[in-house]
Amino acid sequence: MEKKCFLTRRARKQNFGSNMQQTLSYPSTKIYIEQDLLQKNSLKDLLQLRKRKGVVIADESVKELYGDPLAKLLEVDLFTVPRGEEAKSHETKYLIEQKLFEKGYGRDTLIIALGGGATTDVVGFIASTYLRGVPLVFIPTTLLSMVDASIGGKTAINTSFGKNLLGTFYHPESILIDTQVLASLPEKELRNGLAESLKMGLISDAFLWNLLEKNHQNGKVFLSDPSLIARSIEGKMNIVERDPKELGLRRILNFGHTIAHGLEALSFYEISHGEAVAIGCVTEAFLSKELGYLGEKDFERIFSVYATLPLSLPKNYTREALLKALTHDKKRSLEKLRFVLIDKVGHALPFEGAYCRAVSNEELESTLNLMEITYG
Repeated sequence: MEKKCFLTRRARKQNFGSNMQQTLSYPSTKIYIEQDLLQKNSLKDLLQLRKRKGVVIADESVKELYGDPLAKLLEVDLFTVPRGEEAKSHETKYLIEQKLFEKGYGRDTLIIALGGGATTDVVGFIASTYLRGVPLVFIPTTLLSMVDASIGGKTAINTSFGKNLLGTFYHPESILIDTQVLASLPEKELRNGLAESLKMGLISDAFLWNLLEKNHQNGKVFLSDPSLIARSIEGKMNIVERDPKELGLRRILNFGHTIAHGLEALSFYEISHGEAVAIGCVTEAFLSKELGYLGEKDFERIFSVYATLPLSLPKNYTREALLKALTHDKKRSLEKLRFVLIDKVGHALPFEGAYCRAVSNEELESTLNLMEITYG
């Protein structure tokens, strides 16, 4: 049976079932979740491409499978960017901008980003600055991008100093999620998305955590039950809507990411984002316990879930390299590292509206010991 969902804000309190027909909204972005959406003949009308120009910018790894057929269906040009974090560079942004200028694309051009989170990050950044901003649509092709990276309006590229240090806040007018795409993903890619959904459960949605705790061994559960995708999205939408510029509450979305971004940077992004986030969530949950906020039983419950996942530190890991990478964390204040912490499954601590707490290297030492022993 075809499973379909259109998200708008109005149905926030409805129950999530496997045969969804809800409408949620965020803030001006429409989110469609539907099986085989990319094959619909009506897609051109949905994107209003009879009234304006369009261009697809795709991750090169999905060009043949999804990019070429989509560009043909929509009758638009197709450009590609490198796969993964390699796309998030000054060079990629410049090269795509040059192609757009050479083709004469104006402010009425719809830019369609097709790919994973790295693709939506860099293409979103391009759309936000090209001619001071042009219409944007995301079509995520990874579970990680569906439940996290494409949601919330953050765009970015990386620098030699760290991840996502240059970017903008710029929302797409719509996000199209074709759940059938998940069937083509390897289990490792599904685990990358799972890591972000588990994080969402830890910081704000105990019910989502409970669902994933029972079914997380098989990432394809998201294909058979798209309500998990919708619930993950809706949780993030709710947080972003209340704090769009990350001045307080939105920081809780960075739970696990302080450690994760450090691991990614020191490995030159050879470790996957999902694997880094999973290690980060366990590590920062342990830090929450060590600082007296999270109970032992809750930590053991969290640890047991992540223990079923194949996780390991980058081969070139050293504590010195990690601490150096952490100096570029965007949550730092007065030269001190700050971490998002939890006191139970489903709740991040507010810390008087800062939603993160300064942690000294001395306080961090036992936590890094645990991480190195467990994943080293």
